[in-house]
Amino acid sequence: MVQRKNTSNNLKLFNRNTFPLFTFFLAFTTCLILMGFDYRHQISKKIRSEFSIITSSINYLINKPIEILHGIEIKFKEINSLTEENKILKKKIYNLSIQIQENELLNSENEQLRKILEIQKNYKIIGENAEIILPNVRNGYSLITINKGIKNNIKNGAPVINNKGLIGQIINASNNYSEVKPITSKTFAVPAILNNGKENVILYGNGNGELEIPLFPASSPIDINNIFVTSGIDDIYPKGINIGRVTEIKLTKSPKFNYILIKPFFQPTTFSQITVLKINKNE
Repeated sequence: MVQRKNTSNNLKLFNRNTFPLFTFFLAFTTCLILMGFDYRHQISKKIRSEFSIITSSINYLINKPIEILHGIEIKFKEINSLTEENKILKKKIYNLSIQIQENELLNSENEQLRKILEIQKNYKIIGENAEIILPNVRNGYSLITINKGIKNNIKNGAPVINNKGLIGQIINASNNYSEVKPITSKTFAVPAILNNGKENVILYGNGNGELEIPLFPASSPIDINNIFVTSGIDDIYPKGINIGRVTEIKLTKSPKFNYILIKPFFQPTTFSQITVLKINKNE
């Protein structure tokens, strides 16, 4: 039987049987000489400075993507921050706009109330201040609803004005609110006079937001922008309350008469404050 020889003692890291001491010593000495020579003459620094352009370019290319990502991250943070600030500013602007509108409304209402008090003083009348809730149309007739009624001593037939002039007349008073027939209603008529004291006439609502005089004497002087006021001859409307301004003068079929169109000073969607009048008989 053939036996296998033990070859473990023959395994060596190097192929040579002896360590190359002389070669190692020579290489070590050469390294020391080169290191000393480099230390004395700074050759490695010179080499690095010569190749710095290449190395810096390589470093730039390596670091550039990281810088770009970092810059994008900062930009997104800035955009998000600006977006939040923009939302906050928009909310502040919105709230300020509401406050401005509220202040303008209060100033307007205060101005109207001052003028109403002035009218009451000038015409020696007393009345109940109220506010328009809703202008609407019922069965083809325009109506204005106000927030005062019988419990506030509002009665049917009472005239209604504001600081601009005549509005209409109470036609339906309930406990908490009342309905006003505006002067532009087709069923409305009011005695009037030009503010120069001449030409007593009756103005009729035409149902289209204006008043008219179907037959006005052609011989009577009248011009565009002349103003009609209440004449007071009916003992319902105080004398001198503004009604409207002449906007159109037309010829009729009869040469003796003209058709006059008047635009009222009051518009139900323009002012909210009104006064329901009562003539002060004691003054």
